[in-house]
Amino acid sequence: MPEYTLYVDVWLLRLSANFAFEYLLLWATAAVTRTPTSSKRLAAASLVGTLHYLLYLLASLQIIPFYGLLRFIPVVVIVSILMILITFYPLAKQRILSILGHFYVIGFVAAGAGIGGAYLLGDFTAPRFPFGILISIVTILIIAELGWGVIHQRIIHSVYQLPLEITCGEKSVMIRALIDTGNNLRDPLSRQPVIIVEHEAVASLIPQTIVKAVRSLENGDLTSIDRIVEEQEWAARLRIIPFSSIGKENGLLIGFRPDRVRFVNEASGDLDVQPIIALHPRILDPEGEYEALVPPTVLQEAVALPKNVDQEQITVSEGGQSHAASSNPKV
Repeated sequence: MPEYTLYVDVWLLRLSANFAFEYLLLWATAAVTRTPTSSKRLAAASLVGTLHYLLYLLASLQIIPFYGLLRFIPVVVIVSILMILITFYPLAKQRILSILGHFYVIGFVAAGAGIGGAYLLGDFTAPRFPFGILISIVTILIIAELGWGVIHQRIIHSVYQLPLEITCGEKSVMIRALIDTGNNLRDPLSRQPVIIVEHEAVASLIPQTIVKAVRSLENGDLTSIDRIVEEQEWAARLRIIPFSSIGKENGLLIGFRPDRVRFVNEASGDLDVQPIIALHPRILDPEGEYEALVPPTVLQEAVALPKNVDQEQITVSEGGQSHAASSNPKV
């Protein structure tokens, strides 16, 4: 058997780089296919891929047998499938095949870019594989970002989403709200900022006649506005809010003034705000991750309140019937 000098630090570096590549590749596959997983499952699957790579290296130096078997394409495919199952199981067969396809496409593109970069930065006799691995990792991130906006989505989900509680009378609902810089709506009467909420998310707070009116207004039935004014207890709360958006100009949304609106945050404390709630007839996020769009001005104006002002008192005195009675109730 030939003798070899093995440098432990070099091998650890190569194995660590392979583990990082496998982990990021699985992570990008999960993000791109929008398939939930966990860091533990990603790490476990990456270990399986790295173990296969270690055995391949040992076999290539004839330290262990089965070199031909370990590089045999069906064996590589089996290892890939095992990694996918560890990361995402249980899923339907068709779903697994789809994820596997994404895994291979991202992997081939990233590996190809890495190999090409290693030879371009080095030469054909001494390619610079450490730079190649770095290029592969960067390629994975670029694919994820340009193709599906994964990085931006993670930032939005972790920073710009807040739990929002809306109260009317004795009823309250808790929904998930997204801070939306594109939402600049204001109530034309009070000039207060408007939070857009899926009407189904607050259906338990409002009369059914208003729920039906929201749907009718979406279909162009303006007579629905006359019907909701007949709601005696809600007439003073209601607002009609004009808006314009891509694909729809001069639109109208039915809005109302709740008794209380607050952002729930255990770390920094709850924050009471005083917006108008506009009822949106359709789902705002197809992925179901948020149900309301909050303009940044809502938070900015709330934070700008003097410290000695009792926000609870302001919300109660200005919310609902008591505030609406002092303003023009006509819509």
